Amino acid sequence: MMQRFIVSSMKTHHGSTPGISLVEVVVAMGIATVLMGISMTIINTVMRTERETSKATWLGSSFYRFSRLIRSDIHAADSLDFLDGDARNSPELTIKKAGNEVVKYHVKGSRIFRFVIRKDQQVHQDTFYLPEGSQAYFFQRKRSNQAGISIDQARQFNIPVQKEVNKNEASTRELSIISIIGHDHRLASIRKKQPEEETK
Repeated sequence: MMQRFIVSSMKTHHGSTPGISLVEVVVAMGIATVLMGISMTIINTVMRTERETSKATWLGSSFYRFSRLIRSDIHAADSLDFLDGDARNSPELTIKKAGNEVVKYHVKGSRIFRFVIRKDQQVHQDTFYLPEGSQAYFFQRKRSNQAGISIDQARQFNIPVQKEVNKNEASTRELSIISIIGHDHRLASIRKKQPEEETK
């Protein structure tokens, strides 16, 4: 009788499921927390990259449209007027076209406004956006009969200009859009002096 009890007790002891220790639980929870943190970091990085890509695309589209319009407006200009007569560094440019049409550009912070005025009445308005921290101004080159806008993005990076290398880096962040003002009569006079080729 005693032998049966001992055998039965040994079978019960060897067949029992081993328990999970507290250390194993803590380790498992730590691993799960690390994996969750990595997943959240990846998700945040992907979302931030997507936002930056969308913003860059949006800014690129706005700048492309602005560059086409200002080139076209300057090329069709009869005359140009700058704020306070400053043709080198002006935040405002007024373009007078044929047919009593006036196009006014105005820089305010990182935005450029374009107003179209006909017969003293505003008929259209556009707003274009530049990268934050950009500095833009309009200018005119009378010798070459050109005008345009210069956009400087160096200040938004807060880079101290102490060495020659930093000066070169700052200059590379300046972008200019330049167009010939109206019809260049000097080129027209040159063409008139050139003999026309006979058609065969």
